Amino acid sequence: MWVPDISNIGGPRYLALASAIAEAIDSGELVAGTQLPPQRDLSGKLGVTVGTVGRAYMLAKKRELVSGEVGRGTFVRPHDEKDTFANYLPERKPGTVDLACFRIPVNELADTLARVITGVADHAVLLPLIGYPPAAGYITHRTAGAAWIKRSGLKIPPEQVIVCSGGQHGLLAAIMTLANLPGPILSGRITYSGLKSIASLREIELEGVEMDSEGMIPEALAAAAEKTGGRVAYLQPTVHNPVGCVMSDKRRKKIAEVARIHDLILIEDDVAAAGLSDRGLPLAAYAPERTIYISSLSKCVSPALRVGFIGAPASFIEALSNTIHSLSLATSPLVMEAASLMIMDGTAGRIADRNNQELARRHELVRQELSGLDVNSNPAAFFAWLRLPDHWSSSEFADAVQKAGVSVVRSSNFMVGSDEVGNAVRISLNPQTNLGVLIDGLRIVRKIAMERPGPQLAII
Repeated sequence: MWVPDISNIGGPRYLALASAIAEAIDSGELVAGTQLPPQRDLSGKLGVTVGTVGRAYMLAKKRELVSGEVGRGTFVRPHDEKDTFANYLPERKPGTVDLACFRIPVNELADTLARVITGVADHAVLLPLIGYPPAAGYITHRTAGAAWIKRSGLKIPPEQVIVCSGGQHGLLAAIMTLANLPGPILSGRITYSGLKSIASLREIELEGVEMDSEGMIPEALAAAAEKTGGRVAYLQPTVHNPVGCVMSDKRRKKIAEVARIHDLILIEDDVAAAGLSDRGLPLAAYAPERTIYISSLSKCVSPALRVGFIGAPASFIEALSNTIHSLSLATSPLVMEAASLMIMDGTAGRIADRNNQELARRHELVRQELSGLDVNSNPAAFFAWLRLPDHWSSSEFADAVQKAGVSVVRSSNFMVGSDEVGNAVRISLNPQTNLGVLIDGLRIVRKIAMERPGPQLAII
């Protein structure tokens, strides 16, 4: 009988159980057609009333996750199998163990957000609610953004911080602001898929720059700038997504030097590492006059908040603010107020710390379950980068594990240019709070990686 662990999920017990049901269905633990336990049986196992289980089942039914059949029970509804995802979205299929998409592993968020939303209600009278906020955000929210960025070691005044709706929004604003500069955007040969999606949407050319174990190679960046005339470089110096590598301080200083020599504007994406406090200084600390720095709460606190911050030289603030205004007029002050309360009272930092502790535990599982395979595993990353044995291509392997019930992301989603320089897949390590599901998924990945692909049928 399926019995979830709801002891670490805050809030009313029926909501905790409904959340566990949704997570289990979304992750593939409960596949379509699975019968949920009888309400009386599950109530006994969980130590709650039958009415509590009934309310949870009713809520899941209202969300169209399950269907109830009189005299037969409650069953997981079938999923729509149509693939409507765009090219650069993670290749996750409903009903599979989700090792493709990001998912926050901290369980206390529901209670925390409920408390914070109550605080926002108390503060609503202080917010100007009858007009649009400034495009850069209210100074109180920009001050909270400066406090959050300071967690990385980068000290920047609130006047040089702009609030935005998450890191992707900040990246889009930065790219649109710099769109008049000549040449392609210079990025690592392996890069964040969100950059590729923006470039595809706006028909912006990307130029792949050679990388090593620390990320982008300074000499290769200089050569690419000379060859293409490109003036904008995109980098992830701390916890590169998807590879997980980290630049040394020496490498960051060298990149800053190259940027000055070739008059490059740097976009530093620090979203994947935004929750880290024990780390090297951001690249922006070495080239503050030419770096647009992007941070976010999405990967370390909650993706539901959609809150990000742009730190930039004073000379870019007006242009970036105008771009934000053109794209979205402004960021919701209610959401920003919630984020600001969490930052200033330390809640956001505590959640980020717990998240990092949980990620480190999951990376230890990766080292155990995928031992003998070539894996980049950074304990602060929400993912691991698995380089495949020579007998597998990335696409063949992704298809094979998907047939076995696991979703991963193939390396082509992250490649710049036509050459597939990384025969690998990205594995998300936080598909849900149930570690057993993660372990099962990793064991399937290992088993298939050690096998050889079946023969391809000849085309006559």
